[in-house]
Amino acid sequence: MLTVDLVQTLDRLPRADQKVVARSQRLELGGPATNAARTAAALGLRPLLVAPFGAGPLTAFVRRQLAADGVDWLDPLTGQENPAPLSSVLVTLSTGERAVVSGGAPLVPAQWRLGSAADGAAAVLVDGHGGSLPARVAAAGRAHGIPVLLDGGSYKDGMTRYLSDIDLAVLSADFTPPEGGPPLDWALRQGVGAAARSAGAGPIRLRRQGIDQEVAVPEVAVVDTNGAGDVLHGAALAALAATGRAPNRYAEVLAFAARVASASVGFAGALGWAADDGLRVALRSDLRALGVACAAQQTGAVRGERTAPGV
Repeated sequence: MLTVDLVQTLDRLPRADQKVVARSQRLELGGPATNAARTAAALGLRPLLVAPFGAGPLTAFVRRQLAADGVDWLDPLTGQENPAPLSSVLVTLSTGERAVVSGGAPLVPAQWRLGSAADGAAAVLVDGHGGSLPARVAAAGRAHGIPVLLDGGSYKDGMTRYLSDIDLAVLSADFTPPEGGPPLDWALRQGVGAAARSAGAGPIRLRRQGIDQEVAVPEVAVVDTNGAGDVLHGAALAALAATGRAPNRYAEVLAFAARVASASVGFAGALGWAADDGLRVALRSDLRALGVACAAQQTGAVRGERTAPGV
């Protein structure tokens, strides 16, 4: 999903038939996969965003902003006239809480082909938007043998068709399965390798193959929660790219993602934190350390197999 967000900061949300004056206004990019890609880029990766937008009055703005953020963009609707997806975000100044009116995401035509977009990728994220697009991207990730991450903000029609291609599903606190019941149990029954569920400032719960863990989330002073979930998924994507398909590292992947997401709510906007040079450098260093530790563990496992066959 790729949108342009009109973000307005208010003292309080307006009541019905009430007019209020915003403290500030800004235009910025939005959409779960878009903010995740921008987060991964801020952490030092070069992501490719596959998201429909089409030709409209805001297309040039989107392309310039993504390029400035270090994100390559493949638009399945390039050249097609389309009302630009525009969302409105209202942020309450005193609490940082947000209210969102989403412009939605246009569907990708069934005849469009992903082609070689996944070649050379280290990890893949899908956010469930775009009709049949998530299933195609998830299948491409599985075919390339790289970890596939699901941003499960909410249930989307057709999601069950590709959950068996998902290595790690990170569900929101608001995620509700179509038939109800515990979300983590439902996701694992649908074939995901591991399932986690965020809880805002509370710990992230992770479950895989009979293992149940909690991942702590750092406490921070909140300025703006807009896009924090997207940042969580983008940081998890970056961590998966560093660790590869290593389920025993998922708790560390989520702990890193929680650090980045918690830092993000201390700034205005989903990517406000990336403008803090010291913070960005520190988080990139943490990401490299995670990758180095995983590589060392994998090397040790290989050496152990060579010296002790059958272990």
